[in-house]
Amino acid sequence: MSNRSPYPSPAPGTMNRLRRVARAPRLAPVLLHPRVRHVVARALALRFLAAARQTTDPLDFVRAELLGQAVRPRQGLHTLRGSGQRILVTHGRDLEAFYELFHRGEYVPPGDVASLLGPHQVSTVLDIGANVGMFSIWASTRWPQARIVAFEPDPSNVATMRDCLAASGVTVDLVEAAAGTQDGEVTFAGDLGGGSHVARPGEAGFSVPMVDIFDHLDGADLVKIDIEGGEWPILADPRLAHAKVRVLAMEYHRVGAPFLPALDAARAALEGAGFTTGFARPNEWGHGILWAWRPDPAEG
Repeated sequence: MSNRSPYPSPAPGTMNRLRRVARAPRLAPVLLHPRVRHVVARALALRFLAAARQTTDPLDFVRAELLGQAVRPRQGLHTLRGSGQRILVTHGRDLEAFYELFHRGEYVPPGDVASLLGPHQVSTVLDIGANVGMFSIWASTRWPQARIVAFEPDPSNVATMRDCLAASGVTVDLVEAAAGTQDGEVTFAGDLGGGSHVARPGEAGFSVPMVDIFDHLDGADLVKIDIEGGEWPILADPRLAHAKVRVLAMEYHRVGAPFLPALDAARAALEGAGFTTGFARPNEWGHGILWAWRPDPAEG
């Protein structure tokens, strides 16, 4: 099986310049802030134009996104080309998630992994770090028969997600809690959109419930993880070697990684737990997507 990334590579000159700038000691804390990253990405790629083409009303989409960025975030209901799925987008806030899922196909199973996730092979999907629910909506379109369980602790994201699910007519089992390695409570830095995360040492936040994600993993056909550095305790837990998960697609992050580059750390942890890894897609910020799988979910 080839582990070559199936995704197009970003322009190397632009990405190299960004990496050099982001390494500057005084600029790095600013440029790596989630909100700043998203603004820079939109400005560089004009992603809203590509995203708009995925809808049946591209001009309305562009107009709403420009107003959302310039004035204040605003919601717009759009219909996706091809599937006819209705989706609620908070313009000026959630473009990145929409672009990654519905234009770039961030979580389309790559290569031979697709043979493990065929139209009738997926009965359970876990969306860990659901944000406003776009992955859950995307997954419901690809595997309409699957049960989707979503985990999201940020109250502002949960409220938007409920609106999105209602507008799309998608049923999801929503767990309003952070995913971790034990049940309890955790301090959470929220109201950051897709950048919300478990608070780091010295960081302010508020208390949210945490669930032991290992109580939910067994039997999942696809587990998607995007929790802004909160993945590392889960990857380090010895129970991962015994979790009966068929395919795992995760966004790895520099923050909290046991060593750098973070991609190597994620590979080491997953392969140590008995997964095969591949189809990595690093991005300019030092994190990216990595796929891991077991041919037989009973293995491990």
